[in-house]
Amino acid sequence: MSFISFLRALAANSRVVRNPAADKFRRLTLVLGNESADLDSISSSLALAYTLTQTTPSDTTTIIPVINIPRADLALRPDCSALLHHTLAAAASTLSDLTFIDDIDLESIAKERLDVWLVDHNAPCSRQAWLEPFVRGIVDHHVDEAKCLDAEVREIEAVGSCATLVAQRVLSQEEEEEVVEPVLAMLLLAPILVDTSGLDPKAQRATAADIECVQRLSTLVNWEEESGLLGGISGVRELYKHLDSLKGAVEHLSAEDLLRKDYKQWQVADGGGRVWSVGISSVGFPLKKWIKRDGRDAIERAVGQWRERQGLDMALVMTHGKSKVEGVKTYGRQLLVALGKEDDGAGREIVERLAECEILGLQPFDEDNRHGRRGGIYWFTQCRVESSRKQVYPALKYVIASSNNAFIK
Repeated sequence: MSFISFLRALAANSRVVRNPAADKFRRLTLVLGNESADLDSISSSLALAYTLTQTTPSDTTTIIPVINIPRADLALRPDCSALLHHTLAAAASTLSDLTFIDDIDLESIAKERLDVWLVDHNAPCSRQAWLEPFVRGIVDHHVDEAKCLDAEVREIEAVGSCATLVAQRVLSQEEEEEVVEPVLAMLLLAPILVDTSGLDPKAQRATAADIECVQRLSTLVNWEEESGLLGGISGVRELYKHLDSLKGAVEHLSAEDLLRKDYKQWQVADGGGRVWSVGISSVGFPLKKWIKRDGRDAIERAVGQWRERQGLDMALVMTHGKSKVEGVKTYGRQLLVALGKEDDGAGREIVERLAECEILGLQPFDEDNRHGRRGGIYWFTQCRVESSRKQVYPALKYVIASSNNAFIK
């Protein structure tokens, strides 16, 4: 099956997963991206689902990529919308042919027929933890959470983009005389560029595998024809700049939309047996610009309300982007940590230990919070700008797991 044919079949397959009782005999394989549903997660789920169709009998199994956010939330991701429109248009398909997490009732699916592949994460999010026994395969580039250990495939490698690992699968099929279509090459190339800051060495995100995949995929894109729907882009550099610009266009979003646009949540047990509900929002809006727009008090209220609505013991907000420092535009990261009003001291100890993690390099944001905390929120500048959520969450998880809440009075 060609990739174009795969795209054309998405509408029919989506109808199956929305009404699983319609076909009682086939197995159902869901290729599930992570709950932040960024460009890497969405592209990787589509491309991985396609590679699985190449080795799975179509008369026994239906394979469906699932975008792990409500359909309405795609509007918060203009870079994803642009690439999906471009990809689907090649097959005369539309966004309505895709399956989003709110299109289906996962728990109503017959479990004896269900298989799940996780892409761009290696453990189901807390809301979907019940899926763990059904996970058959994992393709991911985050720190291994040591879950789903019975999965038949556990491909977890520290590369810049999960799409790199999927691209390696696709390109290996090419070596077996399969043709990688230009639209598929573009679908995989785009997230690798975005996740590695266009292969910029200063960002320290790209590995040798990412660089090799970009080199190979870029030669497979028909830049004259395939990039027309993305504004006449004629090469790798222009593609990255265009998508990065779309991704960074967040100034118009409300505080709540900023917090939910790129969000992940976990349950972490500490040494005393207490389970902490923690969530991290990644916000591509420098904190100084956000403060200038909304003010500190409004940001504190928004983060506090978000923490309460999500039922979190601890809400982290990672802001990042370029802002002027002494007249020069400089990329930076900041971190906010919100605890519940009822915190008994355990949360404060965790934040204080997190501030000591060398991999983050946290310092008070400014003189207004020189002790770290302002009101109910800790405000930090993150000096180790190369550390993204892939490093922040493992650091937080380690701090929580190694603390003993029982000793805090």
